[in-house]
Formats: sequence, structure tokens, C-alpha cells
Amino acid sequence: MDAEVALGALSAALAVLGTVAAFLQLRRAPTLSVATPPAAAVTGNRGSRGPLVVGDVPREPVSHMRREELLTEVATVLASSRVCVLMGGRGVGKTHLAATHVRDQLRANVPRVVWVVADDVAAVVTSLADFARQAGVVGEVVDTEPAARTALRWLENEPDRSVIVFDNALDADAIARWMPQRGNVHALITTTNQEFAVFGVTVHVEVFTPVQAVTFLCSRAGVDDPGAAALVARELGQLPLALAQAGAVIRRHRWSFAEYLAGFRSMPLRSLLPRVPGDDYPRTLEEATLLSVNEVENSDPNGLVRRLIDLMAVLSEAGVRRDLLRNLHTEPASVDEALGGLANASVVGFDVTGTRVAMHRLTRQVVLARARAEGRIRGVVRDALTLLTRATEAQPASGVDLVDHIAEVWAETQAALVSDGEDDEMCVELLRLRRWSVERLTSMGEFSRAVAMGLTVFTEHRALAPSDDESIALARQELMNAYVAADRHSEAIPYAEQALADRVRLAGSDHPSTVSARNRLGYLCESGGQLDRALTIHRYNLVESIRVCGEDAPSTMGARINLASTYRSMGDFAKAVPLFEENLAENLRVYGPDHGSTINARGELARSYVRTGRADEGVRLHEENATLETDEQRADVHHSWWPQYRAAAYSAAGRHDEAIDRLRDLVRRTDDVLPHDNPQAIRLRLFLARALLAGRRHTEALALFERTVVDRERVLGIDHPSSLNARRNLGVALATTGRRRRAHLILSAVVSDYTRVLGPEHPYTRTAQANIASLPKSRGFVWGRRRRVLHLFRVGGSTVDRGGPLA
Repeated sequence: MDAEVALGALSAALAVLGTVAAFLQLRRAPTLSVATPPAAAVTGNRGSRGPLVVGDVPREPVSHMRREELLTEVATVLASSRVCVLMGGRGVGKTHLAATHVRDQLRANVPRVVWVVADDVAAVVTSLADFARQAGVVGEVVDTEPAARTALRWLENEPDRSVIVFDNALDADAIARWMPQRGNVHALITTTNQEFAVFGVTVHVEVFTPVQAVTFLCSRAGVDDPGAAALVARELGQLPLALAQAGAVIRRHRWSFAEYLAGFRSMPLRSLLPRVPGDDYPRTLEEATLLSVNEVENSDPNGLVRRLIDLMAVLSEAGVRRDLLRNLHTEPASVDEALGGLANASVVGFDVTGTRVAMHRLTRQVVLARARAEGRIRGVVRDALTLLTRATEAQPASGVDLVDHIAEVWAETQAALVSDGEDDEMCVELLRLRRWSVERLTSMGEFSRAVAMGLTVFTEHRALAPSDDESIALARQELMNAYVAADRHSEAIPYAEQALADRVRLAGSDHPSTVSARNRLGYLCESGGQLDRALTIHRYNLVESIRVCGEDAPSTMGARINLASTYRSMGDFAKAVPLFEENLAENLRVYGPDHGSTINARGELARSYVRTGRADEGVRLHEENATLETDEQRADVHHSWWPQYRAAAYSAAGRHDEAIDRLRDLVRRTDDVLPHDNPQAIRLRLFLARALLAGRRHTEALALFERTVVDRERVLGIDHPSSLNARRNLGVALATTGRRRRAHLILSAVVSDYTRVLGPEHPYTRTAQANIASLPKSRGFVWGRRRRVLHLFRVGGSTVDRGGPLA
């Protein structure tokens, strides 16, 4: 009996020791649990218990927007690579996209889902360990990390599919330790960190499309007004998080979209984009944005990242060229490294070429608000001014992107400049950059925009600069240049009158600047169709220029050529041609054969020779000028002024094919570079139409004449002299091709409009009347009588044929 008791006690002791040994062995080698799971372990078929879901999979939100194209892309990626990385900035909807995919998988009876909030590595381990315990592959007393590894190995060995999501992953090295390496496990990673691209195929998650944004916002706000919703969505950059938070605010306050938009532009961002109570997203948009920004800034002890972020916030939201930002630091590689860090954190993004970097408009707004709150906005603006000033002085000249950057900096600072007299130097530089913007738009053929900006910039100068400051005159000059380039000479005349009055008041009548200002006024009067006034001004100014400046002065050359041009516009070639010849001779004597003023004088004389039937002499002079053109000028469509007249001279001399080919090339190159409604491009098409008509290509010629009328009336207005001249050209072309009835109708209407706009005695009115009088005589017209066609176009002047730039 004692032996039996002793044997029983020994057996019990051995059993206890065995249990302890098994427990210790489990702690040392957790993978043994996979080989011998407890009876309660999940084997992929939970029967009536349903799938095992560990972690908080976000529920379907109110007004959920399924993004089917992205979901399809995710499913396609996971079908082949097993790992899909959802990449994008904060608030674009990565988490909800992953959750939608998971909910779809659960409906398709996937047996296991692990949702891991992965911004903290400890949370990753805890979640996997929790899964191991709920799945029954380890006991409750097993340590966390061994349990997590057991869960990972067990998932890799299960034959049926499992889904694991690493949401908001930040540290690629840390997450790599817990990624499934094999088996039927689909892994999704949502992240702002582009370093995760090495884990698998990346699906880039962007903001909503405009249609998605409007649909979502209307539903979320409970307001059915798509038009107004589109305005709010655009203001919010179509960012899903912002739209969700804005919609909740609108619904709670029962606002209209217009009321919300008005508040958005005047109230703090946090009050109009707050965290929505009960929503899965734990932060306001401002908090989420600053979290990303601070993470990158904290990794850069030199402060370059913060300077770049601040700079991009004050420059154009359309993006900034990388080479422009490189000027911020003496070592461009440091800028590239800093931008790479920002892009990796999805704070900024590069375009497909990698040459331009952009920041979402709400990120810009958050960063700007921070700079203002911290009192750093002046320093940010000075950084921007330094950068932009260097760019405007660089060669070759920069594009219109600098104009946009300057406009953004100006918008940020102009209110403060009006009330703050301490930053005179900054104000002066900003105004200079604004004038540069008008000049740059004009030089690049953006004439409509140049005029609009010129008006604004001139108003700004008068508001901020002292009344007699030279900068006001410079801003007015840039505005007049824009008007001239846009073929809107009449609108520039009041500003030229102001400029002349200022010169007389400040410098007196006997000053060269006064002579120059009067010359400019006369030029604008002639180009604007005020020929009698222009003639009076130029006659007087030629005498004044000789008296004040001397025979050889540039202003005297300019006064003489402008007087000759006015005679030509009035149809008085008997006075015009000798003046042009005298002007060329004087330029040759004073400047020599290849000076810009001499080239201009030679070209104007050549044009007059062509207009008076001396085409061969005109061709000779034009070709002499052509030998003086540089390769750069030949390649630049902005220097098409003399090439177009050279081609017209070839046409007048009977060299039709050569003229047409040259003009087609000019039109093609201009259409590739200049805006569609650029007056220079329209004028070139008119020259081509004339050459086609002279070359007997009726159908194409008439189509171009018709197009010119439509284009000029749309761009310049129906009563603009150039629009009326285009209609007269069409009437003459119709008469030339035998369509006399329609030609008579058009020319009669043009005469009526000339009379109404310019008066009955104006040379343009008389020209159109002469065209009508010539119609009966054209009944027997044949193409061999080419000079007859040219005569119809030559009678009188045309603002189309106005002389070259003021000498």
C-alpha cells in the first residue's frame, strides 16, 4: 500500500514536472505550437463561428465612396504579388480603401483577418500575439513576441487565404520583421512613407476626382447643390479627409456651401475642418498635416527641410521647379536630399519627370498658418524674394512659372505692405518683380494675361509708391507695351497721355524724355487709327527732336520713321516713301548697316516699296536684312515680324510657292508656341491667306480669311480697326475669286462700320469705298492680271501693316 502511494506520488510529481517542462519548452521554441496546436486551434473553418477578425477594421463610413478603380487595382496586385502598398499623403483615404477591400474579402468568406495599427512597432507585436491567442495557437501565458512569431509562422502555413493589414506604417525596417514571407497571406500596407515601395507593388492613392468629391460632399453635408459643392471641393483640393470633416460641419450647422466657403476664407482652419466625433480618424486635418511635417523636420537638424516647406507654401501651388529650389543652398545635393525626405513622407510630390515638386493646397495653408502664428512669415517672404530675384536675373530667361510664384508671394504680403512702413526694401523688390512679370508675359506672347496683370500692377504701384516715383512710370510703360503687343493700341493712348503730361511737369518741354513720350503717343494714335492726330503729333515732334536732341539722336530717327509710317497708313505714298528713304540713309550714316535701328529702317522702306509696286526692290532690301539675322532670331517665333513681310514681298514678286512655304512654317511654329488667340499668330494666318490667294489656292485662302475675321472679332471686338480690316480683306478676297455679290454685302457693311467707328473721311473708310467701286471692273478679272489683286489690298492703310517697333 505504501508502495502504491509512493508510486502515485511519484507519478503526480512527474506529471507536474512534465507540465512545467512543456511550458518552458513552449517559451523557448514557440514554433512547436504550430506542429502541435491545442484542440481549440482554428484550422481555417470556424463553422458557425464565422471568420476570425483581430483588430478594429474601420466600419463603412457615412456617405461611403467606393473607389472601384482603385479596389480593382488592389485586387489585381494581390492576385499576383501577395503584397500591396497603398501609398499617399495623409487624408487621401488609404485606410478606408484598405478597409473596403477587407470588408469585401470578409463577404467572400476569407477566414482570417488581422488589422494592425502599425505606426508603433509594439502595437504590431501586440496585435499578432493577440491573434495567436484568439486563434488558439498559443496559450494565454505565452510572452508577446514569441506568440506574435508563432502567429506569423502559423499564418504562413495555412492553406486557405488570410489577410493582414499594416495600417499607417511608418518604419520600414521595423515592419519588415513582421511581414509574412510565404504562404497564402495577402498583406496590405497603408503608408505615407515611400520607402515601403520595396515591399511589393505600389498603388498610389490620390485625392478624389472632381465628380467623386462633389458626390461625396453633397451626401456628407446633406445638401443637394452640386455646383456650389464643386467650389468647396476645389477649395479643399478634393482631399477626402477635408471633405468628410467639412461635410460634417455643414450638416451640423445647417449651412449652405456658400456660407461654408465664406467662413473657410476667413476663419481658422481647425474650426472648419475639425475632427468628427465618432469618426475613425483620430485627428483634425491640421493635426494630421503637422504630424507629417514635424516628422520630416525633426530628422533635419540643419533646418533646410523647414525652409523648403515654408518656401513651397508661399510659392505657387501648381508646383516649383527643382532647379529653382536648388538655388536655396550652396550645395544643390542637400536640397535634393531634403526634397527626397519630404517626398518619402508624402508631404510633397514630384511630377512624372521628377523636375517639379508640388504641395497640396491644404498642406500649404497649414504650413502658412504655422509660419504666421510663429512670427516667421517675413523671413519666409524674404527667402522667396531672394530665390525669385536670382531666377529673374538668370540666363536664359525663366518661363511663366516665375510669374505665378511672384503672384503668390505678392498675395501673401500685399495687405501687410499697405499698413507696414518698415519693409520699404521688400516692397520695392516686390514691385520690381511684379513689373518683371508683366514684361515676361508680354515677351512670351501671353498678351491677354499681360494686359490684365499690367492694369493690376500699375494700380498697385500708384497705391504703394510715392506719387512721383520712377517705378510708377515704369509700371505704366509695361502696361502700354502689353497693350501694343495685344494690338489694343487705342486703350494705351490715355496712359501715353499721362506719361507725356508727367514728363512735361517733371522734366519740362525741352527734355529728351518729353520728346520720347510724345513720340510714343503719336505712335499709339496712328496704330489705333487716329491718323490725323498722329500726323499732327509726329510733324511737331520731328521738329522738336531735332531742336532738343539733334539730327542724329535716336528720338529723331524714331520721329521721322513714325511720320513716314503715318503717311503710309493714310495712303500718301508720295510723302511716305521719300521719308523712309531719308530715314534709311540717316541710319546708315549714323549707325552703320547692321544696327537694329538701320535694320528696322531698311525693312520699313522695303514694305513701302512692295506697297507701291516695287516688289523686286522690296525683296532685295528684305533679303539684305535676312543676312543680318542671328540663328537665335531665326529660330524664335517672337522674331517673325520681318520674316512675314519678307514672305509677303516674295508673293508680290510672283514667288508664290516660296512665300506660302515660308508662311506655313511660321504659322506652324507660332501655333506650337504662342496661345491660340495671340494677335501675332492671327496676323500670320492673314499673311498666309493673302499669299494663298495670290497663288490661286482659293478654297484654303478664303477659309483662312474667314477664320481671321472670327478670331479678331473674338479677341479684339467687332469694332476694333484690325477686326474691320480683316472683314475688308475677306470682302476683297471674295471679289477676287468672283464672289461679287457676297463681297459687295461685306464691303458695304464694313464701310458703314468704318464710318461709324472712324468717321467718313478716315483713310480706312475711303479704302473700303474704293474697294466697292472696283467691284464692277473685276467682272472680267483673270489670274494672269496679278497686279490687280495686289492693288485691291494696297489701297489705303491697315493696322495689320503697322510699322515695326519704335526706334
